[in-house]
Order: sequence, then structure tokens, then C-alpha cells
Amino acid sequence: MNVIVWLVVIAGLVGLVGIAAVWLLGALGVVIKGASDTAEVGATSFLAVLGKKRLMRLFEMPKDLVELEGKLAINDLEKLELKKYSPSTYAPQPLEDIKYVEELPKLFKRSKTAISIAINIDDIKNLTSLSATPAYELLKVVSEESPPKFPLPPRKSPQPITPPNECSEWGCTLKDYEVVLPVYKGVLKPLNYFVRKSFKKAVDQVEELRFRQTSAMAKAQQRNIEVAQLYKDALTIFEKAKQKQKDIWADLQLREQVRVDAFFAAYKKEKQVLDRLVVAAKSNSPDGLIARIEQTLKLETFPQFVPSEFAIRLDQASRILILEHEFPDVGGVSWIKQVSQKSGLTVKPANQKEVKDAATLLYPALSLRLACEIARLDLSNLLEAIVVNGWSNYTEKSTGQVKRAYCTSLFATKDQLLSINLSAADPLAAFASLKGVAARSLELTPIAPILRLNTEDKRFVDAKEILEKMAQGENLAAMDWEDFEHLCRQLFEKAFAESGAEVKVTQASRDQGVDAVIFDPDVLRGGKIVVQAKRYTNTVDVSAVRDLYGAVINEGATKGILVTTSHYGPDAYGFAKDKPLTLLNGQELLGLLQKYGYTFRIDLAEAKRINAENGR
Repeated sequence: MNVIVWLVVIAGLVGLVGIAAVWLLGALGVVIKGASDTAEVGATSFLAVLGKKRLMRLFEMPKDLVELEGKLAINDLEKLELKKYSPSTYAPQPLEDIKYVEELPKLFKRSKTAISIAINIDDIKNLTSLSATPAYELLKVVSEESPPKFPLPPRKSPQPITPPNECSEWGCTLKDYEVVLPVYKGVLKPLNYFVRKSFKKAVDQVEELRFRQTSAMAKAQQRNIEVAQLYKDALTIFEKAKQKQKDIWADLQLREQVRVDAFFAAYKKEKQVLDRLVVAAKSNSPDGLIARIEQTLKLETFPQFVPSEFAIRLDQASRILILEHEFPDVGGVSWIKQVSQKSGLTVKPANQKEVKDAATLLYPALSLRLACEIARLDLSNLLEAIVVNGWSNYTEKSTGQVKRAYCTSLFATKDQLLSINLSAADPLAAFASLKGVAARSLELTPIAPILRLNTEDKRFVDAKEILEKMAQGENLAAMDWEDFEHLCRQLFEKAFAESGAEVKVTQASRDQGVDAVIFDPDVLRGGKIVVQAKRYTNTVDVSAVRDLYGAVINEGATKGILVTTSHYGPDAYGFAKDKPLTLLNGQELLGLLQKYGYTFRIDLAEAKRINAENGR
């Protein structure tokens, strides 16, 4: 037994000696190798050999980690951009107030032009020059023109809202950094001390990389969460901005369309008036002749000293047309002339002889011009003769009062006028041959016209003032029927006051005739309007509307108005449709009276009871 123990001990000692020998031989080899290779002298050592340093490997620094750390170290521009994201929406300029510029006021500008108080003596000679075509035909030319274009081009649609930029996620490739130590085993375990020493740099590097990677990724993930929320918020802002811009654009388009529609509606409305004027002038009837004369006198280019107020009456029985036209007051104007000098044309006062000659020529020349103009407008041979009466407002020197008097009068047959070559004839000789009468002094001397325009009608009666005598709240349906007719006259006088219309009441006949006549001088919408007033307590049937339409035709009127205290049936409205008739019921009558400050009422039941008691 002891032998065996000793053998084991001896074997162990031999092993230790062998190991020590191997170890010494290895160390000797390294020393010998280090001595032979100068580059390895400073890089290795005995301890390094013991620590297996030759087996150590350092990790290369990952580029994506370095880049991530670099991004985290500076301002995050993407994040900052999302924080500041605030897109600007379309902000259009205010819409210009574009309105259709009506042609008719420009064409009829003579009726609105201030009369000049100066007369150029050379302009009087031009009074006898008729235009190549009658002025009313200008309306036809204008009516055939192409519709206007809207003055402004359509707006370009706004640029789309710029969406927020999508941000990239930050991060790096995750790596499992680890150092496996080449440890000794067995009896050489004590040498692991040298291994740990040799591999300390690698272990420290791995720990550093792990820390840097963990820290950078944590910051990156937090940044990515914040950026994702910012991007979500920015998208909400983007969608709201898009909707806001969409609403702004839709509202702008709507307002632009309203503006365009209003422009063309105004054009269409004027075009309808223009077409009616053209149609009226084409008619071969007496109304057509009157329309041509009125349009021509309003459209014709006269010198500015020629006033524009006039009145026309056609007596179809005698085939005589009478024009009463305002003329300038020869004693209330200054007379001038243009003189050619080196510096150009100069305006100077006319001398006494020039003034006398011009004043003597003015009335005959203008009378002939107007008479000949009318003669060529009679396309249907409706006229036998034409009368031109000129009147003027002048200041009477003895009293200083402004008075109105006739200053010229001319009666001539149509054939006589058409036979005159007005541009070549001597106006004074032609006027004298036609037995014309004119004031011949610079101080206007009133004359008696050859034939006056009679605007009176034997049917007309003196007006009665009713409205002011009536009590507020009075029942219109119970008032006297004649008083009701005069009430309507007063009401229409107020309604047509702006146009200078004259309203006449006819004699009381209590029949189906005309109860009142409105003379409206407005060239665009005026004319003769007949009125029938029905103080009824029952429904007005269609027969009354037919009677009104017959009166419009018989009177040669442009329109008819039927006024009642009650109401109309469907058949009455059906008949009036598309005809120049206006039906005014009781409630509409009260509303119109209220407009002018009169408050009355209509109680049909009370009126029926009162009428029954009075035997009406």
C-alpha cells in the first residue's frame, strides 16, 4: 500500500517537473523569438504570454452607432421642423366691386346733360345737319352686339397645402458585444489572473459599447416616440388647413359666381329694356312712330346748349303730330366763337353783329332740324303735318321773375319738310317760306304758337284731396267709391313722383271705363297708364280684368293697373299673365299706402254690413 502511495507521489512530482520544463521551454522560445523580431519586443511580454493576450480581439467601432450618437448630440432639425409646422392657407385679395356698366344711360346721356350757358356761333350752322341714319337705329346696332365678357379672368385655384415631412426613425444595428476569456483549467487556473489582466481592455471596450449602444438606443426610441406624436399632430394641422383652404376657395368661388351672375343679370335686364325699345321702334303703329321720335330725340347728338325736355302728342284724326320742345333762352346765354391764332384755337366773345346773326338763326334752324327729323321717322305715312313749338324759361327783366313762354312755332306738311335739302337750304329762307314764327330779339319776346299741344282730356275732372281728410284706421272698403278713385289718384301721384308723372281722374261714370290716367314721361319705362279702381267687397272676377285690358288697347296705353279693396280669383290672375297688367289687391293696397305713411284697414264684412244698411 505504501509502495503505491509513493509511486503516485513520484508520478506527481515527475508531472510537475515536466510541466515546469514545458513552461520554461515556452518562455525561452518566446524570449528567443522576441529577441529575433524587434517589432514584437515592445508588444509582448512574459505576462502577456501567460495572459494569452495574443488571443485578444477588439471590436471595431460601429459606424451606425457613431452616426446615431452624432445625431443625438446636435439639434434635431426634423423634430424642430415638426414643432414649427404651421402651413399658411390661401388668403385671396378682396373681390373688386365689378358692376355691369349700362349702355342705355350713356346712349341717353343727352337727357341728363347739364345745359351749357354758352353758345358757340359756329355750332348753330351745324344744327341743320341731319345724321346719315336716324339716331333710334343706334339702339338696334347696340342690341345686336355680342354679350359682354366679364371684365376679370377667373382666379387660379390656390396652391395645395404643403404636408409635413415624414421623419425617419433613428437607431442603429443592435449587436451582442461579448468577450470570451481563454481561461486555464486544472492546475493552471492560477494563470487566469494574467488572462484577466491581458483581456481587461477588451472587456472594458465591450462594456463601453454595450453602455453606449443602450444609452443611444434609449434616447433614439424616446426621440422616435416624440417625433411620431409631433408628426401625428402636424397631420391634424395639415388636414384642418386643407379643409380651411377648401372652404375659403369654395366661398370665394361662390362669391365670384354671385358677382358674375349679378353682372350678367344686369346686362340681361338692360338687354330686355333695349329689345323692348327696338321692338317698339319697329312698329308701324302710331305708338311705333312715337317711340322712334322719342328715342331719336333722346339719342341724337345736339350741341350742349340745346335742352332735352320735350313732349309729343299725335292727333290721329287730323294726322298732325305736335312736338313741344324746350329751346335755349337767347337772352340768357353768352355767345362765343373760336379764333385761330399762332398758339392754336382760342375762345373769344362774339361781336355784336355775330351775336345778332346767330340769335336770329338759332330758333329757325333748330325748329327745321326737329321737324325734318320727325318727317323722316314717319315710315308708315301716318302724318299729314308736323308742328314744332319751342318754349324757353327766361327771366323777365321788369320783374326779375323766371317765366316760361313760347319762342318759336313751325307748322309744315310732311311733304314740305321732306322736299327740303336741309344741309344746303338757307334756314331763314326755308323757315320763312313755311310761315314759321320766332322771337327775333336778344331779349326773348313770347309768341303765340300756331297750334298748341292739348294735354287735357274732356273726361278729366279736378282732383280731390282725399288722403289728408281720412282718419287713420278708416275702412277703405266702406268709403265712397268716388273718393276711393281720388285716393288711388293721390297714391299713384306719390308712387310716380320721381319720374315727374301726371295723374288725372276721369269723370265719375261708375261703368267699366277708365277711372284714372297716368302720364309717365320716362323714356325707358314710361308712357300712358290707365287705372281702374274697384271698391269691392267680393272677389273681382276675370271680366273686370278683361275690361281693363280692353281699355289699355282702346286708349293706346302701355300698361293697365287694377286696384281693389278685395281680392282676385285664379282666373283673373291667369288672364293677366303675360299681359301689361298689374293687379293690386286689398292687402297690397294697404302696404303701398303704409309706404307713404298712411295707415288704413280693410274689413270686408263690416263694409258689407254698412253697404246693406245704406242700401248700396
